[in-house]
Amino acid sequence: MTSIASRAIRQAVLPVALLGLFACGCACFGHHGVQAAIPGGGHSPQHVATRGTIPPDFLDLVTTKKAFANLATVMPNGSPQVTPVWFDFDGKYIRVNSARGRVKDKNMRRDPRVALSILDPDNPYRYLSIRGRVIKITETGAVEHINALARKYRGMDIYRSPRPDEVRVMYVIEPRRVAGQS
Repeated sequence: MTSIASRAIRQAVLPVALLGLFACGCACFGHHGVQAAIPGGGHSPQHVATRGTIPPDFLDLVTTKKAFANLATVMPNGSPQVTPVWFDFDGKYIRVNSARGRVKDKNMRRDPRVALSILDPDNPYRYLSIRGRVIKITETGAVEHINALARKYRGMDIYRSPRPDEVRVMYVIEPRRVAGQS
C-alpha cells in the first residue's frame, strides 16, 4: 500500500520539481538576462522578450533598416517552411507581401501561425524574433504595398514582377511574442 501511495506522490511531485529545476537552471545559466558571448571576445547586452510589442531598442530593425525577415509558415504536414521576405511595420503590425498561389500564401491561408526572424544587417549578433498570427489577408492595397517595399529595399518606384498575371497579396501579422538580442 505504501509503495502505491509513494508512486502516486512521485508521479505528482516529480514533474513539478523538474520544472522548478529547469526554471532555476535557466535563470542561473543564462537563458534569460545573462550576457551571451560573442566570438572574438566581448559580450552582448541582455536578451529581451515581450508580449506582442516591439521593444524601442529594436524599432530601427522594423522601420528604417533594410533588414530582411525570414518568414516561417506551417506546411500541411506540420513541418516548417521558411522564406526570406521584404516587410514593413505600421506601428502595430508587421506586413509582408507575396503572390497568390505561392507556398507561403497557401500556408498562411490555411494556418495563420507564423514566425519571423529579423537579423540586423549591420550586426549579425543583433536580432529580433517575432511569433504571431496573420490577422488579415487582402489583395486591396497589395500592389501599392509591394511598390512601397520596392522603394525601401531596391530604391525603385515600381515593383516589376517577372509574371504579368501575378496577383499581389498583403498579409497583416499581429505580433504575439517578441524577443531579441542586441
